[in-house]
Amino acid sequence: MNEAFVEINNVRTKVVTWGRWIEESAGSTNKIIILIPGNPGITNFYQKFAKTLYERSEIPVWCVGHAGHNFSDKSVTFPKFDDNKHLYGLSGQVEHKLEFFNKYVPENAQVYLIGHSIGAYMCLEILENISIKNKVENAYLLFPTIEYMAESENGKFLIKFVLPYIRFILILAWLINLLPSCLATILIYIYMFIADVPREHLNSIKELIQPGILKRVFFLSREEMDDVNQRNNKSIIANVNKLKFYYSKIDRWAPESYYNNLKQEIPNVNAELSKINHSFVLHYSTDVATIVADWISH
Repeated sequence: MNEAFVEINNVRTKVVTWGRWIEESAGSTNKIIILIPGNPGITNFYQKFAKTLYERSEIPVWCVGHAGHNFSDKSVTFPKFDDNKHLYGLSGQVEHKLEFFNKYVPENAQVYLIGHSIGAYMCLEILENISIKNKVENAYLLFPTIEYMAESENGKFLIKFVLPYIRFILILAWLINLLPSCLATILIYIYMFIADVPREHLNSIKELIQPGILKRVFFLSREEMDDVNQRNNKSIIANVNKLKFYYSKIDRWAPESYYNNLKQEIPNVNAELSKINHSFVLHYSTDVATIVADWISH
């Protein structure tokens, strides 16, 4: 595994790779798997998934964090939030992924693109770029939040019970970060137990509750509620032979009804239902990685 912060769309961005690094020559294969996370776009959440996918497929995996979502130390600074909100919103994150492709993905690359949750939305947007479309062999959209997010069960909860209290949540995160490390860790473990988050994600949660990171995560969430409405059928139809959609019967962000609507409106789309939770990286990283690796190999 290799990881570093590189500049993409004027934001220092965390990229983690298994196999070749983004600036290494292709070697014996021009195949690459590129993973675009959901929100939060913290790469640590996807380590087990990406590592398993690399081991199963034997293809280099590149995980690109979202702009402003990964904390390192004081040596890595981001453009100030209040003056640069356009870099951290939904359209900014799409531009961010476009620049990553243009800057780091070779012209002759054969890309297998994976988007989780809002990452699936970003995949559909960047596939409208002809140069990227030509590089992408297949795109796998996992638990895709690509339409009417605010009308989903979780979307309604977020709008009513979370977004109005962002200021309070940020103050609470700031206070937790002021505590002695051992006490803060105990409180985080209590939260993780209540929320059923495995202990292996402790560092990911610590990263998430940095106030600056959390502010950018919530900003993206608010724009998702406002802007993810009508499905991008234009991109889906234009790329239908490349796309695979993976929904869940128990998903409260992208419910089964959205899957049914997609199948009805675009009958030839490749889509299937599972019973795996939307936040698969918490409990089912190995299972989903194995499924995706099998899709790629066939």
